[in-house]
Amino acid sequence: MQLTPVGELLLPRARRILGDPEEALAAIDGELASRNGQLSLGCIPTATRLLLPHILRAFHERRPRTRLRIVEGNVASVAAAVRDGTVDFGVTLQPAVADGLAFDPLLTEPFLLACPGDHPLAAQPRVSWNDLRPYRLIVSEPGSGNRAVLEQALRKWRWQRDHLVEIDHLTRSLGLVEAGIGISVVPLSALPDMPGARLAIRALDGPRVTRTLGLLRRRSIPLGAVAQQFWRAVRQLAPTLEAHARERAGRLLTP
Repeated sequence: MQLTPVGELLLPRARRILGDPEEALAAIDGELASRNGQLSLGCIPTATRLLLPHILRAFHERRPRTRLRIVEGNVASVAAAVRDGTVDFGVTLQPAVADGLAFDPLLTEPFLLACPGDHPLAAQPRVSWNDLRPYRLIVSEPGSGNRAVLEQALRKWRWQRDHLVEIDHLTRSLGLVEAGIGISVVPLSALPDMPGARLAIRALDGPRVTRTLGLLRRRSIPLGAVAQQFWRAVRQLAPTLEAHARERAGRLLTP
């Protein structure tokens, strides 16, 4: 048997692969990736609980064999990962510095009060921002996207807090609230569907503080086939996300 010219060219690599199981697996992985595609997403923690699963479910129905990679980070780190190509998209808030990036809004949601179920505020039919003054407030650390949204909105009302509990991720505040450490103001998508007796959720009168979540992508780089399908699937899902958020807020705020 005599090899063709192409076979002669491939023979050295074939011998290396047969002699190196790790290289063989890498070659197989590369071939599978080229057929099925890969998608990398950066996501802020408060969007991973409910928003991200909705988005991925819609995409998975179209491309069930696509490999997914999800990286959590704050708004700044997600924006940096999108900018340098580490991830294809960010599921995040609009960053303060968005040079070279495009932000496609998906969902605008309110911030709601979370307090212990036996807290005095839980017994009030309506709660204002001023009602929060006597109590310890659990907030995300300075520089976080959620902290920036709250500070910008409440600065207009000259509302300030003189004693705070600061944590790195706002998603961790609910455990502290249930333990009676303080109260917190949390975006809707970070709240559980069934809060339970130890946690009360209330709307806040006064300035209506909201945040807008969306897809962050590089503006000048054309999307690949997998990324285009993901972008189209998520954009088509946007009206459903808004409707689901309204329904969920109504359910959480019903006594």
